[in-house]
Amino acid sequence: MKLASFRNPGGETRIGLKMGDTLADLTAAFEKYLVEEKRMSPSKALEAASIRMPASMLALIQREDEGQADLKDIGRFLEGAPPGKGVTHAPSGARLSYALEEVKLLKPLQPRRCFNMGHNYPAYEKMGAMVSPYEGTVASFMVTPESTIGPEDAVEWPVSAKEVCLELELGVVIGKTGKRLSRANALDHVFGYTIVNDVTGWDIFARGVGEGREGLPGFYYVIMSKSIDTFQPIGPYIVLKDEIPNPQAVAGELRVNGEVRIRGNTREMRVPVAQILEYHTQDITFYAGDVIASGGMGSEGVEPHAFVKPGDVAELELEGIGILRNYLR
Repeated sequence: MKLASFRNPGGETRIGLKMGDTLADLTAAFEKYLVEEKRMSPSKALEAASIRMPASMLALIQREDEGQADLKDIGRFLEGAPPGKGVTHAPSGARLSYALEEVKLLKPLQPRRCFNMGHNYPAYEKMGAMVSPYEGTVASFMVTPESTIGPEDAVEWPVSAKEVCLELELGVVIGKTGKRLSRANALDHVFGYTIVNDVTGWDIFARGVGEGREGLPGFYYVIMSKSIDTFQPIGPYIVLKDEIPNPQAVAGELRVNGEVRIRGNTREMRVPVAQILEYHTQDITFYAGDVIASGGMGSEGVEPHAFVKPGDVAELELEGIGILRNYLR
Protein backbone atom coordinates (compact mmCIF):
# COMPACT_ATOMS: atom_id res chain seq x y z
CA MET A 1 0.00 0.00 0.00
CA LYS A 2 1.19 3.49 -0.91
CA LEU A 3 -0.31 6.17 1.34
CA ALA A 4 -0.43 9.96 1.01
CA SER A 5 -1.74 12.97 2.84
CA PHE A 6 -3.56 15.39 0.57
CA ARG A 7 -5.79 18.44 0.45
CA ASN A 8 -8.99 17.84 -1.51
CA PRO A 9 -10.74 20.44 -3.69
CA GLY A 10 -12.83 21.49 -0.68
CA GLY A 11 -9.70 22.38 1.29
CA GLU A 12 -9.93 19.40 3.67
CA THR A 13 -6.83 17.43 4.67
CA ARG A 14 -7.30 13.69 4.16
CA ILE A 15 -5.24 10.51 3.94
CA GLY A 16 -5.43 8.45 0.79
CA LEU A 17 -4.44 5.15 -0.77
CA LYS A 18 -2.82 5.51 -4.19
CA MET A 19 -4.66 3.39 -6.73
CA GLY A 20 -3.25 4.05 -10.18
CA ASP A 21 -3.77 7.74 -10.95
CA THR A 22 -6.27 8.26 -8.13
CA LEU A 23 -6.27 8.58 -4.37
CA ALA A 24 -8.95 6.74 -2.41
CA ASP A 25 -10.12 8.82 0.56
CA LEU A 26 -9.55 6.30 3.35
CA THR A 27 -11.92 7.88 5.86
CA ALA A 28 -14.80 7.88 3.36
CA ALA A 29 -13.91 4.39 2.13
CA PHE A 30 -13.77 3.06 5.69
CA GLU A 31 -17.20 4.50 6.38
CA LYS A 32 -18.54 2.64 3.33
CA TYR A 33 -16.73 -0.54 4.41
CA LEU A 34 -18.30 -0.43 7.89
CA VAL A 35 -21.79 -0.07 6.43
CA GLU A 36 -21.44 -2.72 3.73
CA GLU A 37 -19.16 -5.29 5.36
CA LYS A 38 -19.83 -4.80 9.07
CA ARG A 39 -23.53 -3.90 8.73
CA MET A 40 -23.07 -0.80 10.88
CA SER A 41 -25.68 1.95 10.72
CA PRO A 42 -24.62 4.94 8.57
CA SER A 43 -24.55 7.33 11.53
CA LYS A 44 -22.38 5.01 13.64
CA ALA A 45 -20.17 4.21 10.65
CA LEU A 46 -19.50 7.90 10.06
CA GLU A 47 -18.51 8.40 13.69
CA ALA A 48 -16.39 5.24 13.84
CA ALA A 49 -14.59 6.01 10.57
CA SER A 50 -13.47 9.42 11.82
CA ILE A 51 -11.84 7.71 14.82
CA ARG A 52 -10.48 4.51 13.29
CA MET A 53 -9.39 6.01 9.96
CA PRO A 54 -8.69 9.64 10.88
CA ALA A 55 -7.78 12.42 8.46
CA SER A 56 -4.34 12.74 10.11
CA MET A 57 -1.66 10.23 9.09
CA LEU A 58 0.10 10.70 12.42
CA ALA A 59 -3.10 9.94 14.31
CA LEU A 60 -3.58 6.77 12.26
CA ILE A 61 0.02 5.64 12.81
CA GLN A 62 -0.32 6.26 16.54
CA ARG A 63 -3.15 3.71 16.63
CA GLU A 64 -0.30 1.22 16.11
CA ASP A 65 -1.42 -2.41 15.63
CA GLU A 66 -5.14 -1.59 15.56
CA GLY A 67 -4.64 1.09 12.94
CA GLN A 68 -2.53 -1.21 10.78
CA ALA A 69 -5.17 -3.95 11.02
CA ASP A 70 -7.82 -1.48 9.86
CA LEU A 71 -5.55 -0.46 6.97
CA LYS A 72 -5.30 -4.07 5.83
CA ASP A 73 -9.08 -4.45 5.99
CA ILE A 74 -9.76 -1.31 3.97
CA GLY A 75 -7.06 -2.32 1.48
CA ARG A 76 -8.78 -5.65 0.84
CA PHE A 77 -12.16 -3.91 0.58
CA LEU A 78 -10.90 -1.41 -1.99
CA GLU A 79 -9.21 -4.09 -4.04
CA GLY A 80 -12.57 -5.80 -4.40
CA ALA A 81 -14.53 -2.64 -5.17
CA PRO A 82 -12.16 0.15 -6.26
CA PRO A 83 -13.47 3.72 -6.08
CA GLY A 84 -15.03 4.88 -9.32
CA LYS A 85 -16.59 1.50 -9.98
CA GLY A 86 -20.27 1.85 -9.20
CA VAL A 87 -20.91 3.87 -6.02
CA THR A 88 -18.55 6.86 -5.87
CA HIS A 89 -19.62 8.30 -2.52
CA ALA A 90 -19.77 7.11 1.08
CA PRO A 91 -23.19 6.91 2.78
CA SER A 92 -22.59 10.38 4.25
CA GLY A 93 -22.05 11.80 0.76
CA ALA A 94 -18.25 12.15 1.01
CA ARG A 95 -16.35 11.42 -2.20
CA LEU A 96 -14.49 8.12 -2.28
CA SER A 97 -11.70 9.09 -4.65
CA TYR A 98 -9.91 11.93 -6.39
CA ALA A 99 -7.70 12.13 -9.45
CA LEU A 100 -4.14 13.10 -8.53
CA GLU A 101 -4.41 16.31 -10.53
CA GLU A 102 -7.40 17.38 -8.41
CA VAL A 103 -5.54 17.41 -5.13
CA LYS A 104 -2.50 18.92 -3.47
CA LEU A 105 -0.14 16.28 -2.08
CA LEU A 106 1.11 17.25 1.38
CA LYS A 107 3.96 15.88 3.42
CA PRO A 108 2.78 12.35 4.24
CA LEU A 109 2.78 13.02 7.98
CA GLN A 110 3.75 15.60 10.53
CA PRO A 111 6.53 13.65 12.25
CA ARG A 112 6.46 13.31 15.98
CA ARG A 113 10.26 13.58 16.04
CA CYS A 114 12.98 13.48 13.36
CA PHE A 115 16.23 11.56 13.86
CA ASN A 116 18.82 11.93 11.09
CA MET A 117 21.79 9.65 10.58
CA GLY A 118 25.12 10.99 9.36
CA HIS A 119 28.10 9.27 7.74
CA ASN A 120 26.21 6.05 7.04
CA TYR A 121 27.65 5.34 3.59
CA PRO A 122 31.31 4.66 2.71
CA ALA A 123 31.32 7.67 0.36
CA TYR A 124 31.75 9.94 3.39
CA GLU A 125 35.20 8.51 4.11
CA LYS A 126 36.46 10.13 0.90
CA MET A 127 35.39 13.61 1.96
CA GLY A 128 38.32 15.61 3.31
CA ALA A 129 39.21 15.11 6.95
CA MET A 130 35.88 13.58 7.96
CA VAL A 131 36.25 10.64 10.31
CA SER A 132 33.82 7.71 10.23
CA PRO A 133 31.80 6.94 13.36
CA TYR A 134 32.90 4.07 15.56
CA GLU A 135 32.15 0.61 14.23
CA GLY A 136 28.46 -0.27 14.49
CA THR A 137 27.38 3.29 15.25
CA VAL A 138 26.12 6.27 13.28
CA ALA A 139 26.56 9.99 13.88
CA SER A 140 22.94 10.77 14.68
CA PHE A 141 21.29 14.08 15.45
CA MET A 142 17.77 15.47 15.70
CA VAL A 143 16.15 18.14 13.56
CA THR A 144 12.97 20.00 14.35
CA PRO A 145 9.81 18.31 12.99
CA GLU A 146 8.58 21.78 12.02
CA SER A 147 11.33 21.98 9.38
CA THR A 148 9.62 19.28 7.32
CA ILE A 149 7.78 20.17 4.11
CA GLY A 150 6.08 18.12 1.41
CA PRO A 151 6.33 17.40 -2.32
CA GLU A 152 6.29 20.36 -4.72
CA ASP A 153 6.95 22.73 -1.81
CA ALA A 154 9.73 25.33 -1.88
CA VAL A 155 12.97 25.04 0.08
CA GLU A 156 13.54 28.61 1.22
CA TRP A 157 17.04 29.96 0.65
CA PRO A 158 18.47 30.95 4.06
CA VAL A 159 19.95 34.30 5.01
CA SER A 160 22.49 32.65 7.33
CA ALA A 161 24.15 30.44 4.69
CA LYS A 162 25.61 31.04 1.25
CA GLU A 163 26.02 27.38 0.27
CA VAL A 164 23.24 24.78 0.38
CA CYS A 165 23.44 21.07 -0.42
CA LEU A 166 21.02 18.16 -0.56
CA GLU A 167 21.22 14.50 0.46
CA LEU A 168 19.02 11.59 -0.63
CA GLU A 169 17.90 9.36 2.26
CA LEU A 170 15.56 6.47 2.94
CA GLY A 171 13.10 7.61 5.60
CA VAL A 172 11.89 5.05 8.14
CA VAL A 173 8.50 5.74 9.72
CA ILE A 174 8.05 4.10 13.12
CA GLY A 175 4.68 2.40 13.53
CA LYS A 176 4.95 0.84 16.99
CA THR A 177 6.48 2.32 20.12
CA GLY A 178 9.42 0.37 21.46
CA LYS A 179 12.65 0.40 23.44
CA ARG A 180 15.66 -1.94 23.52
CA LEU A 181 14.79 -3.45 20.19
CA SER A 182 16.92 -6.19 18.72
CA ARG A 183 17.97 -6.48 15.09
CA ALA A 184 15.74 -9.55 14.90
CA ASN A 185 12.54 -7.67 15.78
CA ALA A 186 13.36 -4.05 14.94
CA LEU A 187 11.62 -4.01 11.56
CA ASP A 188 8.40 -5.23 13.24
CA HIS A 189 8.20 -1.71 14.68
CA VAL A 190 8.35 -0.02 11.26
CA PHE A 191 5.18 1.37 9.67
CA GLY A 192 6.67 2.11 6.29
CA TYR A 193 9.22 4.00 4.25
CA THR A 194 9.41 7.39 2.57
CA ILE A 195 11.97 9.71 0.97
CA VAL A 196 13.85 12.33 2.97
CA ASN A 197 15.77 15.25 1.45
CA ASP A 198 18.29 16.21 4.14
CA VAL A 199 19.14 19.84 3.27
CA THR A 200 22.18 21.54 4.81
CA GLY A 201 23.44 25.10 5.08
CA TRP A 202 26.91 23.89 4.12
CA ASP A 203 29.03 26.85 5.13
CA ILE A 204 27.36 26.78 8.57
CA PHE A 205 27.97 23.03 8.79
CA ALA A 206 31.62 23.43 7.75
CA ARG A 207 32.38 25.39 10.94
CA GLY A 208 31.84 22.13 12.81
CA VAL A 209 33.99 19.97 10.54
CA GLY A 210 37.58 19.45 11.52
CA GLU A 211 40.23 16.79 11.96
CA GLY A 212 39.81 14.12 14.60
CA ARG A 213 36.78 13.10 16.61
CA GLU A 214 36.42 16.20 18.78
CA GLY A 215 33.41 18.14 17.57
CA LEU A 216 32.78 20.76 20.28
CA PRO A 217 31.95 23.60 19.95
CA GLY A 218 31.67 23.12 16.19
CA PHE A 219 29.08 20.38 16.64
CA TYR A 220 26.45 22.99 17.46
CA TYR A 221 26.94 24.59 14.05
CA VAL A 222 26.12 21.21 12.52
CA ILE A 223 22.75 21.11 14.27
CA MET A 224 22.01 24.71 13.27
CA SER A 225 22.81 23.96 9.62
CA LYS A 226 20.24 21.14 9.53
CA SER A 227 17.30 22.70 11.38
CA ILE A 228 16.58 25.67 9.14
CA ASP A 229 12.91 26.11 8.17
CA THR A 230 11.91 23.98 5.12
CA PHE A 231 15.21 22.04 5.22
CA GLN A 232 13.67 18.57 5.59
CA PRO A 233 11.36 17.73 2.66
CA ILE A 234 9.69 14.31 2.99
CA GLY A 235 7.32 12.29 0.81
CA PRO A 236 5.58 12.06 -1.51
CA TYR A 237 4.22 8.75 -0.16
CA ILE A 238 4.68 6.28 2.66
CA VAL A 239 5.01 2.74 1.34
CA LEU A 240 4.01 0.19 3.95
CA LYS A 241 6.78 -2.15 5.06
CA ASP A 242 5.10 -5.20 3.49
CA GLU A 243 5.92 -3.80 0.05
CA ILE A 244 9.58 -3.20 0.95
CA PRO A 245 10.42 -6.34 2.96
CA ASN A 246 14.15 -5.64 2.62
CA PRO A 247 15.04 -1.98 3.21
CA GLN A 248 18.64 -2.82 2.28
CA ALA A 249 17.81 -3.28 -1.41
CA VAL A 250 16.43 0.12 -2.47
CA ALA A 251 18.08 1.97 -5.35
CA GLY A 252 17.86 5.73 -5.68
CA GLU A 253 19.12 8.82 -7.38
CA LEU A 254 19.00 12.57 -6.89
CA ARG A 255 18.64 14.89 -9.87
CA VAL A 256 19.08 18.66 -10.05
CA ASN A 257 17.43 20.24 -13.09
CA GLY A 258 17.27 16.77 -14.62
CA GLU A 259 20.99 16.03 -14.14
CA VAL A 260 21.90 13.04 -11.96
CA ARG A 261 24.06 14.23 -9.06
CA ILE A 262 23.76 11.34 -6.60
CA ARG A 263 23.17 7.66 -7.20
CA GLY A 264 23.25 4.82 -4.71
CA ASN A 265 21.61 1.81 -3.08
CA THR A 266 20.68 1.18 0.54
CA ARG A 267 22.69 -2.06 0.47
CA GLU A 268 25.77 0.20 0.82
CA MET A 269 24.79 1.47 4.29
CA ARG A 270 27.50 1.08 6.90
CA VAL A 271 24.82 0.36 9.52
CA PRO A 272 21.57 -1.14 8.17
CA VAL A 273 18.11 0.01 9.24
CA ALA A 274 17.50 -2.78 11.76
CA GLN A 275 20.83 -2.08 13.46
CA ILE A 276 20.14 1.67 13.50
CA LEU A 277 16.95 0.95 15.44
CA GLU A 278 18.69 -1.50 17.76
CA TYR A 279 21.51 0.93 18.51
CA HIS A 280 19.34 3.97 19.23
CA THR A 281 16.60 2.27 21.24
CA GLN A 282 18.90 0.91 23.92
CA ASP A 283 18.18 4.04 25.95
CA ILE A 284 15.85 6.09 23.73
CA THR A 285 12.23 5.06 23.19
CA PHE A 286 11.16 5.35 19.57
CA TYR A 287 7.49 6.32 19.31
CA ALA A 288 4.93 5.68 16.61
CA GLY A 289 5.18 8.63 14.23
CA ASP A 290 8.92 9.20 14.64
CA VAL A 291 10.82 9.45 11.34
CA ILE A 292 14.41 8.26 10.96
CA ALA A 293 16.45 9.49 7.99
CA SER A 294 18.94 6.66 7.48
CA GLY A 295 21.82 8.63 5.98
CA GLY A 296 22.76 10.34 2.73
CA MET A 297 23.27 7.94 -0.16
CA GLY A 298 26.61 7.87 -1.92
CA SER A 299 28.51 5.32 -3.94
CA GLU A 300 31.91 4.77 -5.50
CA GLY A 301 32.90 7.91 -7.36
CA VAL A 302 29.70 9.77 -6.39
CA GLU A 303 29.70 12.21 -3.49
CA PRO A 304 26.69 12.12 -1.15
CA HIS A 305 26.12 15.89 -1.41
CA ALA A 306 24.52 17.85 -4.26
CA PHE A 307 25.09 21.60 -4.13
CA VAL A 308 22.27 23.77 -5.43
CA LYS A 309 21.40 27.40 -6.09
CA PRO A 310 18.17 29.41 -6.06
CA GLY A 311 15.93 28.48 -8.99
CA ASP A 312 17.04 24.83 -9.10
CA VAL A 313 14.57 21.95 -9.16
CA ALA A 314 15.49 18.88 -7.11
CA GLU A 315 14.04 15.43 -7.73
CA LEU A 316 14.80 12.61 -5.30
CA GLU A 317 13.71 9.14 -6.37
CA LEU A 318 13.72 5.89 -4.44
CA GLU A 319 12.71 2.64 -6.06
CA GLY A 320 9.17 1.61 -5.14
CA ILE A 321 8.38 4.87 -3.31
CA GLY A 322 8.25 7.61 -5.92
CA ILE A 323 9.75 11.00 -6.72
CA LEU A 324 10.04 13.82 -4.20
CA ARG A 325 10.26 17.11 -6.10
CA ASN A 326 11.07 20.47 -4.49
CA TYR A 327 12.06 23.93 -5.67
CA LEU A 328 14.90 26.10 -4.36
CA ARG A 329 13.61 29.63 -3.77
